Amino acid sequence: MPKEEKDLLRESARGDAASFGEIVRKYQYLVYAVALQIVKNPAAAQDIAQETFLSAFAALKDLRSPEAFPSWLRKIARNKALAWRKEQDRLAPLEDAGVLRSPAEASEMEKEDERNEADAFQAEVRKVVSSLSDALRFPLLLCYLDGVPTGEAARFLGISEGAVRKRLHDGKKKLQQRIVKMAEKTLQEYRLPRDFARRCICGCRRARQAQVKKTGNRAERR
Repeated sequence: MPKEEKDLLRESARGDAASFGEIVRKYQYLVYAVALQIVKNPAAAQDIAQETFLSAFAALKDLRSPEAFPSWLRKIARNKALAWRKEQDRLAPLEDAGVLRSPAEASEMEKEDERNEADAFQAEVRKVVSSLSDALRFPLLLCYLDGVPTGEAARFLGISEGAVRKRLHDGKKKLQQRIVKMAEKTLQEYRLPRDFARRCICGCRRARQAQVKKTGNRAERR
C-alpha cells in the first residue's frame, strides 16, 4: 500500500532519501514549472528544480506541518528562480559602448524577444496552412485572411455556400490538429529527463552523508 505523503515527509526529514524520492517524483514538474515560468530557460529551470529539492531535503526538519509542504516547496523554487534571474541580470554583458543597459533598454530587449518569438510562431503557422490541400486552404485564406463572406467565396469558387462552410470547418479542424502536434513537439524540449528524480535522490544522499561526516568530525574534536 502506498505511503501517505505525511509519512514520506516524516521519513525524509530523518534523512531517508528514498522516501524523499517519492516526493520528488510527485512534485518535480510542479517545481520545474515554477522555475521555468520565471527564468524562461529549460536548462536553468531544471538546475533550479534540482537545487530546490536538495534545499528542501536539507531543511525538512524546519517544516512546521506536512500540509504546508506544497506552498513551502513552491516558495523555495520561486526564490531560487528569482535569485538566478537577478544574477543573470547582474552578469549581463556590457554593451559595445561599455555601459550596462538601462532598465528601459532591457525592457525593450525583452519586447524584441517576444516579437521574435511571435514571428517565429507565425512562420510555423504559415507552414501548417501551406500544408493543407488547395480545396481547404483557399476558402480559409478567402474568408479568414481576406474577410470575404462565405456567400461571395462560394460564388467565386463555383461551389455552394454549404460546401464552403464544410471546407472551412474541415480546414480549421486540420489546422487545430496540426498546430497542437506542433506545440506538443515543441513542448517535448521542456520535459525533464527521465532520471531527474534519481539525480535528486543521489544528491540528497551525498548531502546527507556529508552532513553526517561533518557532525562526526565535530564530535571527535570534542
